[in-house]
Amino acid sequence: MKRLLLFTILPVLFVSPQTFVNPYFGFQTGLNYSIFDPKDEAGNLTGLGFQFGLGMGIEFLNTFDLEIAPSFRTTSFERTVLNIETGADFKNFYIPFIFKLRAGTLPVVNPYLGLGIAGNFQIDGTAYVGSFKSSIDDLENDLLFLVSVGTDIKLAKIKLTPDFKFNYNLTADDPDTEDRSEENYDFHFSFGISYAP
Repeated sequence: MKRLLLFTILPVLFVSPQTFVNPYFGFQTGLNYSIFDPKDEAGNLTGLGFQFGLGMGIEFLNTFDLEIAPSFRTTSFERTVLNIETGADFKNFYIPFIFKLRAGTLPVVNPYLGLGIAGNFQIDGTAYVGSFKSSIDDLENDLLFLVSVGTDIKLAKIKLTPDFKFNYNLTADDPDTEDRSEENYDFHFSFGISYAP
């Protein structure tokens, strides 16, 4: 019994710490599709945007990891009312914090499911009605709940990561509209490349 314990413990003692904790750093870019529901009779505002930024995190035991991916992203919201296009375009600083649970057993393709929160900070905005445009002074900071699904494709020390995120805005409701509960959510489709030493 003692020999069995010895042979079980010795390999663990001599395994490199990097087997347990692996940092990674890289870049990611992609598109987003945003939906804002003002709960009125004119319908939703929707639009496409893009994002690009960093992706960094720490992977534990090839099973789960913690990731932060600060990004610049644009969002767009538009609808047509009485044949007139109305909407708004924003530039944002987007910071998601994600906990990912991985399959962990596949050597090359490693799918994951992630949950987290994100801060979205509007840094510039333009509203428009038809051809008339105006700057938005009342910019918002929002808290989002997110779900992330994707996979890591491992090529030596390089990881390629196609990823899908669903963001739900927890602070979209305007307190000045007591008879309505506005909703805002978006979908991210991104591709990342990272280096894991």
